[in-house]
Amino acid sequence: MKYSDTCSKPAVLLAALVCAAFLSACAGTARGVKQSVYQPDETLELLDEGRSEADAMVVIRYPAVVHEEALGAYYRNFEQHAIGGTVNREESQTMNVDRVAQSIITKSNFYAMSLYRELRDRLPTDAVLLSPHVIELDENLRLTSRALLAAEHVPSVVTIDFSVYSFPDPSEMMNSPPLTFGDIVTPLFVIHANRWARAPTHGLFLASEPIVEASWLLSREQAVSQLDALRERRPPPPRPLDFVRYLDRGDLSFRDLPLKSPGESRREVVSVEVHPLEKIRLDPDLMVRMQQEPGIDPFAEEFVKGASTRIVTALNIADHDRATFFERQAALSEFDPDLGMAFLSRSGSEALRARRQMGEALLRAERTFLSAQAAALYEGSWEGTFGDQMRQMIGAEYEMLEERRDLAVKQNWSTAIAVLAMAGAAYSGSDLDSSNFFHSSTFGNLAMLGSLWAMNSAFSSNAQSKMVGENFLMQMAPAINRQISVQVEWLDSTEEITARDFAEFREKTLSLYQASVRGVDAEFDPTCVFGHPALQPDGSWFGPCEKGRAAGGGYGLVVDADGNTVEYLGSAVAGRADGTGAMIFRTPGDEGAVYYEGGFQAGQPHGVVWVEQAGRKPRVREFVEGRDRGSADISQWRSLAF
Repeated sequence: MKYSDTCSKPAVLLAALVCAAFLSACAGTARGVKQSVYQPDETLELLDEGRSEADAMVVIRYPAVVHEEALGAYYRNFEQHAIGGTVNREESQTMNVDRVAQSIITKSNFYAMSLYRELRDRLPTDAVLLSPHVIELDENLRLTSRALLAAEHVPSVVTIDFSVYSFPDPSEMMNSPPLTFGDIVTPLFVIHANRWARAPTHGLFLASEPIVEASWLLSREQAVSQLDALRERRPPPPRPLDFVRYLDRGDLSFRDLPLKSPGESRREVVSVEVHPLEKIRLDPDLMVRMQQEPGIDPFAEEFVKGASTRIVTALNIADHDRATFFERQAALSEFDPDLGMAFLSRSGSEALRARRQMGEALLRAERTFLSAQAAALYEGSWEGTFGDQMRQMIGAEYEMLEERRDLAVKQNWSTAIAVLAMAGAAYSGSDLDSSNFFHSSTFGNLAMLGSLWAMNSAFSSNAQSKMVGENFLMQMAPAINRQISVQVEWLDSTEEITARDFAEFREKTLSLYQASVRGVDAEFDPTCVFGHPALQPDGSWFGPCEKGRAAGGGYGLVVDADGNTVEYLGSAVAGRADGTGAMIFRTPGDEGAVYYEGGFQAGQPHGVVWVEQAGRKPRVREFVEGRDRGSADISQWRSLAF
């Protein structure tokens, strides 16, 4: 069913919406918690000890639009995999569920900008990027999502998945299920990173309780797919939004997941922190001021400031060079595949160092370009007309809830009809001018709220375009369609690159790289082998080779027939890990992985080794030929330089 098919009878739709929202139990109240579990800490400072200047610190991903062909699947999956209860089909109508599903997209677009602004102001320049996603169908007609911008091509320390949620049945609006309406907001929040950032949890730091299993599955699948991409020497596949994966799969069942609460007592334990499902009520005084003062942000005060403190904490926990090493390798490979392979060897040769410096200079330029796009998107979504009218709509919803709270049984029907007509038109893409409810002086001209459907239309009409994201973003933020100029500094030269979209910018950076450097002289033998004493057969080595076996610095990967996996980055002798290095060992029977960093000999940990394991605090141990002999002195530990 196409979404436009549900809009042919606006009067019937309006009546259905009104009945669903107001004929429920009148004694119910829409109350939420006054404080999130995440509280702000203004004294917390960012500890950035990373050597690379080419990475972003945070990429914020969020659902921005639904492709027309995926609307039916999105609506039904949203209804079938509802968070917070089961939808009673006899009491709710399909059209009502569809409007609530659309409201999640609209409001996620809006509230994501609050998180962006807080992090942008708190972190260094160009450190925060936005990655809006389109929800679509994959080749198997299953729900998935895809980034509309290129922000996820830039190495980043952590990635944030953010959205807001509402229970599908509007008749439950005044009761206990989670929702985002008026002054009530239910955020869904995930922090994840590259698998090497936190190997025991496949790179997953934190996830909202309802989707933690979907996030775990995605992180585990992503780790495996990245290994396959390395073995096949191709770009790794993108990760869909965690919330969209939940919608596609629903509740999953894992045993013994390494989870912990948001409390401070177990902060050092290497586990996934679980953000409880919070229905947060925003400050009523700030809600009143919000419509008159655009700088007022109740959501920031009640959730975003605390969440950003948690993000900065994750940034301080993560080793930035370790977190971005393999993403930098993949990004450099897009300029020069040979450079990407040589990067894995961590060679200190002058020729390789110069090429790497040039590649990272261009990555910095691309990050700056994408940061300018993010700023333009923010301007249109938060500071522009869309943001102003979203605040009007949220304010109107708040007034309606306040009426319900104060009067309980007695209803203000004129307010109810106006708000629901506004929401129905905004979420469905109806012609707003056809409804006389919008001539009310209470709410003013809200025609711009139809821009969400304009985005859908623009996206559908340009579905074959590689850069279709720009067409969508032009509807959302007109400022995005402007030329952006970035200075590229490398050695003693300065170049200026100007472009309107990332495809054009990437073409120019690639041309600049090819004109400035030659190919890497060192060639790596694709048949060179790397092994581990516990696994058969031998695996692949990306680095220097001697007599067909790994020798020197590089990256090794071994996968056996049972699915046991060894990744190793560091020094090798005679085809085995030997010297200083880092290793990740995964077994199919365990949900997590084990990380070793320090000394190795003949393929096994040997000497003083840092160990990370799911559900435990990191520890420093003394190993002899792979056997743990007890605790060790950390002053004797030699870490790997990523």
